[in-house]
Amino acid sequence: MHDDGDKGECSPLDRQKYDPPGYSRTTFLRTALQCVIAIIATGAAVASIPYWGGDDFPLMSLIIYVAGMVFIAMPLCLYYESLLQSHQQRVERARHMLAV
Repeated sequence: MHDDGDKGECSPLDRQKYDPPGYSRTTFLRTALQCVIAIIATGAAVASIPYWGGDDFPLMSLIIYVAGMVFIAMPLCLYYESLLQSHQQRVERARHMLAV
């Protein structure tokens, strides 16, 4: 990814203009990924509630968080990254073809 996150070298208007289906897919997946991470974090926090007043470590909370991030959020992150790269390539090809 570039230094400016998932924006790439073109503006959001260019991304939406040259590849509308790719733009809507990346936007949807970004929102879904944020929701999944929030749900995992909330589930881990809820699992730790019984341990808040005690001396025991909330092991179930740690298991939920790590397993959720490794087995659910990480594959989504990898898919999102590949989707962004293919979307950016399609936009660059479309911009190049219209410029020629």
